[in-house]
Amino acid sequence: MDAPYPLIERRTDLYDLTWPAPSSAFPLGACHGVDLPLIFGDFTTGFGLMLGGPHPPAEALELSARFRTAWAAFATAGDPGWPAYDTERRLTQIFGAPSTVAAYPEEISRRLWQKHDFAPLPLLP
Repeated sequence: MDAPYPLIERRTDLYDLTWPAPSSAFPLGACHGVDLPLIFGDFTTGFGLMLGGPHPPAEALELSARFRTAWAAFATAGDPGWPAYDTERRLTQIFGAPSTVAAYPEEISRRLWQKHDFAPLPLLP
C-alpha cells in the first residue's frame, strides 16, 4: 500500500551561536535567546538593550547583519548561505567572532544523547 503522503526530502541547516554577549551589567555569554536581538536587529528594547545598550558594539551589528542576511536567504530561497547539514560531515554554521563553517562542535553531547528515546509529552492533563 502506498503511503498517504509522498516522501519529501528536506534540507537541514544548522547553526551554533558562540558569540558571547557584550554586557558588563549582565555577563550572559552565548546563552539561550541571545540570538533574537541579532536576528531582528533590535538593540533598543528588551533583551537587545540589555545586551549592547543603546550603542551596541560594531561586532554585534556585523553579526546581526550576517544573521539577518542568512534568515532572509533561507526564507526566500530555502538556503541560508552555508552547506546543508548531513549525517556524515555534520557541517554547522558557527556564528561567532569570527564566523565559520565547521563540523558540529558539540559532537560529544550529540553522541551522548543519540540513542536516548524521548517519550512524547502529554498535551492534555
